[in-house]
Amino acid sequence: MVRKEGVARIPRQIAEQGLARLMMRLPATRATIKATATRQPHLYELCGAYGEACAVLDRMRKDLSADPAIVTEYEIICAEIEIDVTRILLSGQ
Repeated sequence: MVRKEGVARIPRQIAEQGLARLMMRLPATRATIKATATRQPHLYELCGAYGEACAVLDRMRKDLSADPAIVTEYEIICAEIEIDVTRILLSGQ
């Protein structure tokens, strides 16, 4: 796997949390997501990005002073990652 300089590696715990969240959000693809993420590092990293974005979104939703525009932005980010994961699974990459 090629890694760009300056890009932080997502901790395994965050990636596993993201994987679990994706499996809950996309129940029809649970087995496929898990199997594919174990074989494909780029999907596993995407799970990590999803885990991080969801964690931030959860914190912002609890914070009454959070900027609604930023909350909406993170909701969009999470939805886009779900779409990306679905595309990866459908393409069989």
